[in-house]
Amino acid sequence: MDAIVTAGGIPEADEPLYQYTQGQSKALLEIAGKPMVQWVLDAMGASEKIERIVIVGLEPGSVSCSKPLTFIPNQGGMLNNVRIAIDKVVEINPQAE
Repeated sequence: MDAIVTAGGIPEADEPLYQYTQGQSKALLEIAGKPMVQWVLDAMGASEKIERIVIVGLEPGSVSCSKPLTFIPNQGGMLNNVRIAIDKVVEINPQAE
C-alpha cells in the first residue's frame, strides 16, 4: 500500500501557532522531542502494510522514514496537495487502487 501525508500547512502571522512555527510548516512543530509529522512517519515505517509514502509540503531531508519517501512541494491548498499526491502515487505505482 502507498500512503499520502499532507504537510503543507504554514500558519499566517496572525494565527496562534505562528509563534511556535515562525513561518515553518505546522507538521514540523516539535512534539515530545521530534517534529509532529515524524511521529506519523515512524508509525508508517513500522507498518507492514505500507510500502511507500508520498509527502506533500516538506523539503527532502526535513524528515526521515524507513520506507521510501517521495517529496512534493506544497501546491497551495489541501485539495491541490491531495490531487498531486494521488497523481504521484499512480505514477510510482500504476497498480495503485
